[in-house]
Amino acid sequence: MNTKDAKTSLANELAKERNRQSSDRTLMAWIRTAISLIGFGFAIAQSYQFLETDHVERTGKMLDTLHTPFIFGISFMVLGILGIMTGVIQYNRILERIKSDRFIYIEPWALPKIMAILLVIIGVFGIFAIIF
Repeated sequence: MNTKDAKTSLANELAKERNRQSSDRTLMAWIRTAISLIGFGFAIAQSYQFLETDHVERTGKMLDTLHTPFIFGISFMVLGILGIMTGVIQYNRILERIKSDRFIYIEPWALPKIMAILLVIIGVFGIFAIIF
């Protein structure tokens, strides 16, 4: 092995390491986002249950027969779980491609765009729940 091959090999290995570390950081960002969504959803659902229980004890009537805030909170939790699952799947696919000797660029899923669209849908649901 000559010096040029050694330098090329080292450059390739260092590039792979940088890409792997980048994937690690991206996965950690997905984990933080998922924890935030799950925690926020849990807080909404638990707050609603506390308020509803208090309201039923005082008046004997249900606060909301559709349990809209509870569904709203659960939807955030489900979105967080789906986000972390798809983040892990994407992470594993990227690692497999980095480990292979024939790395070919494939555009990854647009997970942030998908999450944004789902959050908009949840937000619209929340607006309609408040209005109606």
